[in-house]
Amino acid sequence: MQSENIFMRTTSQQTSYFIAFIVVICLLAGAKFLQLYMGINPCPLCILQRVIMGLLGILFLFGIAFCINTIARFSFGLLGFFISLLGVVVSGRQVWLQHLPSTGLSSNCDVSLQYMLQALPFDQVLKNIFAGGSTCSQVEWQFLHLSLAEWSLISFVAFSVFALAQILRK
Repeated sequence: MQSENIFMRTTSQQTSYFIAFIVVICLLAGAKFLQLYMGINPCPLCILQRVIMGLLGILFLFGIAFCINTIARFSFGLLGFFISLLGVVVSGRQVWLQHLPSTGLSSNCDVSLQYMLQALPFDQVLKNIFAGGSTCSQVEWQFLHLSLAEWSLISFVAFSVFALAQILRK
């Protein structure tokens, strides 16, 4: 009876992580579609959001395979929450830049992320990315009157709630 309950709980957790993994794959595929077929090139903040989303996907994939006990569930949930929180910060910064009236932002975001990583020390790269610029503050695509950055913010908030639910799950 007890082992059957553990099996059902584990299967339910694996299903939750599988659904979250599929959602991440769909979001990343949608972003890649917009880039390749709609010509919307990502700015450095967008690329950073994709990396964070990819990290969540990898975490959820590991959650499918290894979330078999309370310690693993808590660890994956906590790590997922902090990664999602990082995504909220990055996407929130881009949403803030998009809604900020143009105040002569620096154009540091106009340089590609790959070039900045090659030419600058890492702390300068982070400073330049979060400084914003014309590319990061542009809204090139909207769905239901929300920009990609706003959809990304909603997704990261949802994933942080999901991670908290995994921590608090009995």
